[in-house]
This record gives sequence, structure tokens and C-alpha cells, in this order.
Amino acid sequence: MGPIHTFKRPAGWPDSLPDTRHVGEVYSPDHDRYEEGARYVYRHGAHELALFWTQPTQAEVDGFRTRPIDVGLYGQGPAAFLLYRIQDVCEWSDVAFNVQLIPEAERELPAEPPGERARFRLTLVDADNGVIRAKRLVSLDKVMTQALRHVMAEQAAAAFDRAAYEAAVRAAHGRFPDTDAMVRAAEFQEATLG
Repeated sequence: MGPIHTFKRPAGWPDSLPDTRHVGEVYSPDHDRYEEGARYVYRHGAHELALFWTQPTQAEVDGFRTRPIDVGLYGQGPAAFLLYRIQDVCEWSDVAFNVQLIPEAERELPAEPPGERARFRLTLVDADNGVIRAKRLVSLDKVMTQALRHVMAEQAAAAFDRAAYEAAVRAAHGRFPDTDAMVRAAEFQEATLG
């Protein structure tokens, strides 16, 4: 499988989808194909990462469901990057985010108090047909939970300039030859639980 790139949301893409979608159902009724990539948001009290892979193999689906998951966090100005790896399935990859990309009426910020672990929902979608192939729920380390909470609170409180955000994303991808290099510079890198 090739590297995973930042997911570009198509025009008309829903900002919030109910979390009642099941394996075998379509991820969104509005789309039946996606570019290969990733989408990360915080909603319904959990961090959510959707991975869009072209024709994932049964071994990839099985590994997605069972293999250890590592996450990291890297910040570059108004852009933050969730770093993720599914051992023996998905090499280190990244997805940029800023909470202000979510419409204010639908924006939700993490509220886990210190000492608690955040929920981390993962969804694997076949990019060729939009069907959910696997889902998984794990928890983030306590340090990662608070790091994400802090970054998102700072993003929400800051003035947002989309051009500056996009420039920060380009600068980070220009600075690092791959996500492995970004991981080495990351503020946090932790294993998930579950």
C-alpha cells in the first residue's frame, strides 16, 4: 500500500455524520467513491480517524481490527498533525487538522479531565465504493489525551486564516521527507490501549 495523504473533502461533503454507521454500510450516502487518504475530527465525545484505502485486502482489514496502533502529535503554527501507524498494516502516516475547519455550530472540543483516556474511533472505508470495511474503538494514552485537548483549545481560541493554515501544512510536508521524519520531531508519540 502506498503512503496515505491528507484527505481532501469533496464539495458538499457532510461535516458531521452520525456514528451509527456499521461495517458493510456506506460511509456517507452522498458519496460512493473517495480519494485515498484520511479524515480526522473530534465529535460525539471521541477522536475519529477514517481511513480511505483503495480495495483493502482481507489481511489489511484483519490487521486494522487487531494490530497495535501508535499515535503521535506534531504542531506547525495553525496546523496540527495527527500521526498514526497500525503495526504491520499501515506505515506512519499523518493527517493535518484545525478545529476551525469544522463549522462552529458542529464544532466540539475535547473535555476529558486530566487522568482520563479519550476514546479513539477508527473506520476503514473502501475508497472505490465508499463501504465501511472495518471499525475499531481504542483509547488514547492519558498524555496524548491532554495534548490533543490542549492543541484543540488553542486552535479554537486563535484567529483562523485558512491560507496560513494551508501554508503551514505545505511547510511541514516540505520540511519532512516522510511521516517517519515528522514522528521523530513530534511532541508526543504513544501506543493506544485496546
